[in-house]
Amino acid sequence: MEKRQHPRIQLPLLVELQHPAFGKTRSIARDVSEGGVFVHMENPTIKPGAKLKLTLLNPTDVENPPTPTVEMVVRRVEDNGIGLEFVNKTSRHLWQSVERLREELEVGRDYFQVYQSAVVLNETQQILLVQQHGKWMFPGEYLIVGEDWQSAIKGFLASNFSLKDIVADKILALDSTGGNGLPEAAVLKVFHLMHANSKSFTIAERYKSYRWVSNRRGLEEITFVSSNLRQIARDVLGVNVGKDSDVDSDVD
Repeated sequence: MEKRQHPRIQLPLLVELQHPAFGKTRSIARDVSEGGVFVHMENPTIKPGAKLKLTLLNPTDVENPPTPTVEMVVRRVEDNGIGLEFVNKTSRHLWQSVERLREELEVGRDYFQVYQSAVVLNETQQILLVQQHGKWMFPGEYLIVGEDWQSAIKGFLASNFSLKDIVADKILALDSTGGNGLPEAAVLKVFHLMHANSKSFTIAERYKSYRWVSNRRGLEEITFVSSNLRQIARDVLGVNVGKDSDVDSDVD
């Protein structure tokens, strides 16, 4: 078994490389260690022994400390990339930045799928509920990695309910469920308040039935998937427990 001198971090990172042979280019770096890094490049033209500059970029909106541009030397060249070695003490700062990022992400332990629920409020101040497997919930779907969240949820509502003039208002709540020993099953649930014109409303076959609800009685008489969904609906409608209001519009 191969024993490495330096521990490796299997975490993909966006980096910028600079060298006269190819100018500036962005690539994905993997297999990062305190000694160096492997950067993916198709058919690299650079030679072993060449020196170049590497900058670790921040591809997310999460605030991270700025990372320096460090000098590195090419130690090996392969068809799909180059192995680089840190050549001075300044390079240590790059490693520390990667280490902090790994600790924040808890890489290898915590994974979450993102499920977006739309709390749709129509022009008459009713919220949309849908039924699946005998219980009621807000319509929603999983967010595909790399998709814009707002485009995804608006597209979902338009295609499944023919809702128009959809406006994203705010995030009402967040909820997380653990994977019970199966990290791939962990889900982060995001509840968005959405305003929409329901005059052209239709419903997809995936849902058994739906309701537009506007009062306490409509909320209290049905079985929600979880109690927090009922509370979110109460908060949006401004409904107080024990106080009735108008009759709601039901379709079963």
